[in-house]
Amino acid sequence: MSFSNSLKIKLNKLLLNLTLKEKLGFSFGITIFLLSLLYNFIVFQSVRNKVKEDQSFLLQQISHELVNTFDKLMYRRSTDIRNMTILSEFRDEGLYKNNRRFLLEKLQESYEGYAWIGFADTQGKVKISTKGILEGENVSQRPWFIAALKGSFVGDVHEAKLLAKKLPPLPNGEPLRFLDVAHPVYNEKNELIGVLGAHLSWQWIEDLSNSLMANIPKDKQIEILILDKQGKIIFDSEKKLEGKNINNIIPLIDLNQSTFLFQRKNFQGKEFLISHNRDKGYLTYPGLGWHILVKQPMEIVFQSADDLQRKIFISGLLLATLFSWIGWKIAEEIMKPLLNIAYEADQIRKGNRSVSLCEITENSFFYQGKNEILLLSSSLKDLVQNLITKENKLIKSNQELENKIFERTKELQEAKEIAEKANKAKSIFLSNMSHELRTPLNAILGFSQLMKDDHTLTLENKDNLYIIINSSEHLLSLINEVLELSKIEAGQVTFNETAFNLHNLLKSLKSMLQIKANEKNIDLIFNLEDNLPEFIVTDESKLRQIFLNLISNSLKFTQQGNIILTGKLISENQLYFAVKDTGVGMKQDDLDKLFTPFFQTESGIKSKQGTGLGLLISRQFVELMGGDMKVESEFNKGTTFYFTINFTPVSSLASSKILPTQKIIGLAENTPIYRILIVDDNEQNRLLLHKLLKPLNFDIKEAINGKEAVEITENWQPHLIWMDIGMPVMDGYQATKLIRKNSQNSSSNPVIIALTAHAFMEEKDDILGCGCDDVISKPFVTSIIFEKLQHFLHLEYVYESTSETLMIPETKNVEMLTEKISPLNRKILVAEDNRVNQKLILSLLKKLGYSADIANNGKEVIEAIEKQVYDIIFMDIEMPEMDGITATKKIHEVLPSENLPIVIAMSAHDDDENKKICEEVGMKDYLPKPIKLSKLELILSNFLS
Repeated sequence: MSFSNSLKIKLNKLLLNLTLKEKLGFSFGITIFLLSLLYNFIVFQSVRNKVKEDQSFLLQQISHELVNTFDKLMYRRSTDIRNMTILSEFRDEGLYKNNRRFLLEKLQESYEGYAWIGFADTQGKVKISTKGILEGENVSQRPWFIAALKGSFVGDVHEAKLLAKKLPPLPNGEPLRFLDVAHPVYNEKNELIGVLGAHLSWQWIEDLSNSLMANIPKDKQIEILILDKQGKIIFDSEKKLEGKNINNIIPLIDLNQSTFLFQRKNFQGKEFLISHNRDKGYLTYPGLGWHILVKQPMEIVFQSADDLQRKIFISGLLLATLFSWIGWKIAEEIMKPLLNIAYEADQIRKGNRSVSLCEITENSFFYQGKNEILLLSSSLKDLVQNLITKENKLIKSNQELENKIFERTKELQEAKEIAEKANKAKSIFLSNMSHELRTPLNAILGFSQLMKDDHTLTLENKDNLYIIINSSEHLLSLINEVLELSKIEAGQVTFNETAFNLHNLLKSLKSMLQIKANEKNIDLIFNLEDNLPEFIVTDESKLRQIFLNLISNSLKFTQQGNIILTGKLISENQLYFAVKDTGVGMKQDDLDKLFTPFFQTESGIKSKQGTGLGLLISRQFVELMGGDMKVESEFNKGTTFYFTINFTPVSSLASSKILPTQKIIGLAENTPIYRILIVDDNEQNRLLLHKLLKPLNFDIKEAINGKEAVEITENWQPHLIWMDIGMPVMDGYQATKLIRKNSQNSSSNPVIIALTAHAFMEEKDDILGCGCDDVISKPFVTSIIFEKLQHFLHLEYVYESTSETLMIPETKNVEMLTEKISPLNRKILVAEDNRVNQKLILSLLKKLGYSADIANNGKEVIEAIEKQVYDIIFMDIEMPEMDGITATKKIHEVLPSENLPIVIAMSAHDDDENKKICEEVGMKDYLPKPIKLSKLELILSNFLS
């Protein structure tokens, strides 16, 4: 227990044991004593401030008067010497030379401060002086002589050297000290003929100080100090500190200020009130820079105030004693009736409800007079009766409240159990629904991916196949959207970082969404700045879902105009994206509720599309990736969604584990035959994996449940097991644990990769915990299967040298897509980076009877024209590496005028400003997107007919 708490407890006990009489007595006494202390403090501070003010003024007056008097006297002495040098007796060396001594002695007699006056020639020899002192002596090395050869000189105080031998000593035995005043002497021709100098006795400084202090009593202990420029004490009225530095006596004194007042302690701890004044000169006298300090001990300054404080304190003690006695007597008269009331109240406290409380009159129920004691007694009686009544009511109310609380608690417990059961049922439903929906989708996507590598398919069938794949992936994304919201509500969303090519992701999205944009005659523009990184590390699937949701929304609600995706790097690890459309927009009321689950705007309700979950999920994903999403919209004018995400930079493609895009046709030579066990209760899933792996010469077996898998593993010892998690008889968890347990006593320890179609991939930790080496979600992508096999079995694949797996071939440099020369014998080059747009314009040209070459960007255009002469080039304006404007300028630079092709601009921007820019660089016409067959035919007719 701390000292403060202990003291507080003791004081409380003391107060409880004091009677009212004692409390009143002490209260009166303490109150008067505190008031006297307060009065003492106020009066003392007032008197102290007044005394300090008066003494400060006195000290300042002394220092100021001393400085002014000294400066004026030094000015007069300096003027005396200067005036003497311009007299003809000194300027005319011949005529009045004999009168010089007379003038000097008269000057010395006029002011007693002159100790010596003399004239020396330019060689420093004293020619004439008062009383003949030092005549014939050489003073050429004296500071006053050297300085006066250049002009007027006033020298600081110093001890006498030559004159000390000639003049009588001071009565007190102190050394002679002088102040020097000197001035050069010129003849009538203004030639320097010598120096007139005077030594002023230091004694007049002491006389001046004594005259100022004559009227000040000695007991005030006021002391005058004169300091030179460096702070050395050259005069002390008390003769104690001369020769010492002021900072060694009183530290921290700032002598840079000309005038100030302050308090300081010396090194012995004694405090002084000090006034400072600096010698600044007077008129033509420049001053010596001396400091005048006048100090007085603080204890002397406040002596009268301290005496007054002691008298007030003693008076306060006497008054406190007197009023304590008065309070004691008053309390005796008050406490008698109160003791009776205290007794009656104590009886009531002990439970005696029948006590008689100060009966007043037989007929009065409540006393209403002016006697405070009777009023208190009557009030107490009334209060007791009311308390008894309310006490009975409170007991009854408490019983009723306890009954209600018991009933409500029972109801809440039942509601909690119902909610827990509903939540559990929801999770089971979502898990089963995920499994049932993903299983057929797994077959659709898997077999479609197998079919795309079939070389017997026609190009049209391949296109149809890719539509099936894209539609299946879109359906999967819709399923994931509903499931994702469930995960968000359950707090089970995770962040899965991977390294991927951001540019390829955006290209694939544009290719997929371009078809819908073309159908609605809408320009889909991806405006990506040059600083947008190619490879990044973040959650690829969530970022893809964000783009897909936002652009799909814009396509849904935009009937004409354009949709522009803007992307740029805004910091080392932060990206900015914006999706802007010219659609129907939203009202302010809709904006406020836009990110509410299942909310649809007025336009969304009319379109009868979507679930109202996409935007909510997108914003949740953006926040999970460290960013923020906002929206701006104006009704009937358009909407802009913009967001930021954080990412980890990736320096190159090598840092991301991406398998080559060619078709895998086998394994490297000398690869051993690996045993692969496929465990899945769904026949289609087993068949899909079997068809994927069999061409690579694996030895494959199948099991329809975990029990069979355990038996086959014991007898056959596979190298790798594809283990489905949800199966009858024995699920993947149990089977994996048994296989791991059995393998402890065996040299075989297979790799086990789990396959799951459940809603929450966040079960991954539980799956890995049971012994699986990795987890893949259904429906899986074939490249993931091959990547896992390569990683765990250390495989080397053999790839097909050429591949037609892309719906639209990836062109590197200029590649011929149709016949080299058109039926009209015209050579056409199409410069376009978007594969969908490439296929579209080639199809339109083919319909008109033309063929063309393809270039993916402006750089490839320059390479093409160096190898081939083209009649016409359809030039897209916005392309990577080199845009259409730059490429057109380059064409005019590298080709002679007779070989220049006709360049036609292609752009999704159909405005006068862009057309003007194209015309300025040499383009002959402008073909806006989406391309119309009639416009294309007109251009070909005009330029190639």
